[in-house]
Amino acid sequence: MTQPAPTRRQILKRGAGAAGAAALSVPLLSTEAKASESVDAVVIGSGYAGAVAALRLSQAGINSVVLERGRRWTITPSGDTFAPQARPDGRASWLSTTSPLSREPVSLFTGVLEAYAGGGVTCLAGAGVGGGSLVNYAVMEAPSEQLFRASFGTRLDYAEMAGTWYPRARGLIGVAPIPDDVLASPYYANARDFLTAAERAGLGTRRVDMAIDWQTVRAEIAGTAVRSAIVGDAMLGINSGAKRSVDRTILAAAEATGRTEVLPLHQVLDIRADGDRYVIDCRQIDEQGHELARPRFTARHVFLAAGSLGTTRLLVRAKARGHLPRLNDQVGRNWGSGGDHIVARAGLPLTGKAQGGPAHILATDWDNPKAPVSLLSFPLGYPALGPLTDTALAMSVAPPIGRFTYRLLSDSAELYWPAADPRILRVTAAVQGTAQRLNAATGLGLDIVTPLLTSHSTGGVVLGEATDSAGQLIGHDNLFAVDSSLLPGSTGAMPPALTTTALADRSVSRALENIITAG
Repeated sequence: MTQPAPTRRQILKRGAGAAGAAALSVPLLSTEAKASESVDAVVIGSGYAGAVAALRLSQAGINSVVLERGRRWTITPSGDTFAPQARPDGRASWLSTTSPLSREPVSLFTGVLEAYAGGGVTCLAGAGVGGGSLVNYAVMEAPSEQLFRASFGTRLDYAEMAGTWYPRARGLIGVAPIPDDVLASPYYANARDFLTAAERAGLGTRRVDMAIDWQTVRAEIAGTAVRSAIVGDAMLGINSGAKRSVDRTILAAAEATGRTEVLPLHQVLDIRADGDRYVIDCRQIDEQGHELARPRFTARHVFLAAGSLGTTRLLVRAKARGHLPRLNDQVGRNWGSGGDHIVARAGLPLTGKAQGGPAHILATDWDNPKAPVSLLSFPLGYPALGPLTDTALAMSVAPPIGRFTYRLLSDSAELYWPAADPRILRVTAAVQGTAQRLNAATGLGLDIVTPLLTSHSTGGVVLGEATDSAGQLIGHDNLFAVDSSLLPGSTGAMPPALTTTALADRSVSRALENIITAG
């Protein structure tokens, strides 16, 4: 299939317009779809997994169209691409007049962050070219071997991941821990206080690898770049460009080959099998969510990379509607929150006003008798929670007992998370115990622990359950899940970004071996 780099017209075969889509389950409307645009391969979603898929396809000489529901978020010298966390506006919220970071209404816009209200938990997800890499805290850590096995069991070989795929993922993203001089800055007094508290509490500590350009952070400190990371902005994007999001790294490299076309502002509505090809129906929208057109694409090879929420909702709905009838009953199951808990600790010294971020220090309580706990210093940006308040993100090995089911009345797949299940409550008790150790070490007496919000949705199309060992959906050849939907509810008490990137590389590389062999 190797061929010279195509023109845009050749990739699109007459073109479907200037927009693309990530998965979102919404009812089909009555307007007619356009004539199908035939392409070699379609990638649904443009986050870590979608970017890796696009890059590896292009390097193999295969043309692809990347469909993304959100808009492009181009960093500019004016430093105002994203809404600041302290003052959210429409840019902060995906087609909603509410934001999880504000009590005030915001304008309706194709903003960068979706807050999906599932049953028992609210899930945050990125929306835009770059997906979750736009809105995460850029932590790129692999789990320990013991905790990797606690999450994955025998589904994946740790030695293979540690020896091949994790190093490749780090190289693709570009990672480095916080440098000494940045950590010593007054803006990062919060990081130093967290490190001291964790050490006094007897927790393990280390600086984490970050997808951050620390030279740009130095420019923020020097006043030559807009203050963004150093004041705690991350969840809505970093205006200085310090975050190494995939739209500026991996996906940009794929686009530079001329074989990858990224189409923003399409929502994928449906996918169905048609002989040996797949038909993908989209809804092209403007930045206020108004429908502009109904493009349709057909491809022999489809790579689902819309994240745990997007990919799972799309597949559950397609199976229920009879469009992908051979999917097995494991599709929609084994979902988890990554063990996420937000921990807020009040009553800090005056250095608590410092909010340097996006993240930097990891504290570990892996011998916790209830469940292993990892804590990341996780500034939300002053005055988001008020002065003298410290926030941390706790993660654990969550039981993968969430599930998606299709609801006929809404024509959508909906998430149910049994938040009161004793297995989940045990994880919450573990996090509370770790927070109490921190308080005891620092003399603080107040902490708030909530498990009702997660930014680390994982599972729903779990590797080796709903797919084969390479991510191909059981029952449907050439249809691959390559994103966080493959992960069984957690990633060993660590953020899933590095594991998602590594597993995507593994899955796409194995798929390409078969595609190229088949000719």
